[in-house]
Amino acid sequence: MRTKLLMFLMFFTFTSFVKAQDLFINEFLASNDFCCADENGDFDDWIEIYNAGTEAVDVGGWFITDDLTAPSTWQIPATASDSTTIQPGGFLLLWADKEPEQGVLHVNIKLSGGGEQIGLFNADTSAVDTLTYTSQTTDISYGRLTDGADSWQFFNRPTPGRTNGVPQLVINEFLASNDANQTDENGQFDDWIEIYNAGSEAVDIGGMFITDDLTAPGTWQIPTTASDSTTIQPGGFLLLWADKESEQGILHVEIKLSGGGEQVGLYASDTTMIDTMTFGAQAADTSFGRNPDGVNIFAFFGVPSPGASNATGVIVSVEDDPAVVIKDFELHQNYPNPFNPSTTISFNLDRAEKVNITIFNIMGQKLATLLDEHRTAGRGVVNWDATGAPSGVYFYTIKTGSFTQTKKMLLLR
Repeated sequence: MRTKLLMFLMFFTFTSFVKAQDLFINEFLASNDFCCADENGDFDDWIEIYNAGTEAVDVGGWFITDDLTAPSTWQIPATASDSTTIQPGGFLLLWADKEPEQGVLHVNIKLSGGGEQIGLFNADTSAVDTLTYTSQTTDISYGRLTDGADSWQFFNRPTPGRTNGVPQLVINEFLASNDANQTDENGQFDDWIEIYNAGSEAVDIGGMFITDDLTAPGTWQIPTTASDSTTIQPGGFLLLWADKESEQGILHVEIKLSGGGEQVGLYASDTTMIDTMTFGAQAADTSFGRNPDGVNIFAFFGVPSPGASNATGVIVSVEDDPAVVIKDFELHQNYPNPFNPSTTISFNLDRAEKVNITIFNIMGQKLATLLDEHRTAGRGVVNWDATGAPSGVYFYTIKTGSFTQTKKMLLLR
């Protein structure tokens, strides 16, 4: 029985071979609806390769595959340019779109959102790095944390071509119905969007894009400027006025937010997604934002805090908001399963709700509470580190105000 379980574990978890030149499959997205467009504006699957070594590596002539039994599925073209060369500490993005006619970095494979394999092989078809993955969620990438490490997790804000982890910039707060909250420099009560820099370095958002339609990431490009008016200092905030009056200044953008519900997205100058939000109906002069700044926990603020920390706002409890009603939720099977020593549990909420996730052993004894807080609508991810726990069957239960669901998982030492 143990032999069968070990074989099961080897098949369903990612497998890494010796990295011949310190190259890793670092992150991938197998179901791309709105996340990241290629140079042609297409939302294609993608695979990110990371060079953890100290020398540049040219992958031209190497092979990429979605079937580990066929390592030579697609040979990346060799080129006289450096387009297939990955610098030390650098990244290379391959578009898995089966459209190689679009360029050297467009490979003749596609990834399945239902689960599949990815393999990188060198020119003699020796394995460099491979993985086998299970079902994926739209616009949620799966990658290593940190870059090149053995631990993997889902990213609801993918980072193609950049370091994996918490993004530096986030949409931190917005007000979509401004009747009497805050005026711009012209005395007008306009919609606003607050950007927060959670990183340790200043970031200039000049040249980046802001949109109210995630299918059109290039809706409005924030002007570049010789001044520092578009630069956000570490731990700082920048307010964009969504008033469709760009003639009033650089920070006035050509979008407006709908109080009835809409989308807002911030994209890099190459239209790579930085952060997005999809929101429902909003109340006048009540903002929606992260609590605390930069995290994936959200709240309504009866007293908004534009351009300042959300800690200074006054929270309106989501239970008291008649527009926030839980309709449904989905609890996904943990991954990997079986696992050792940790596993990821993910879920989807249809609307905002308080969520409790608890771990039990086979005797029904509670071992850990992974989550007990209000969460916004959408995908949530938690991790259970079972270090010190013995092999065996465990259960995890999710509870909301209206539903309870339990699933089984296996820890195999």
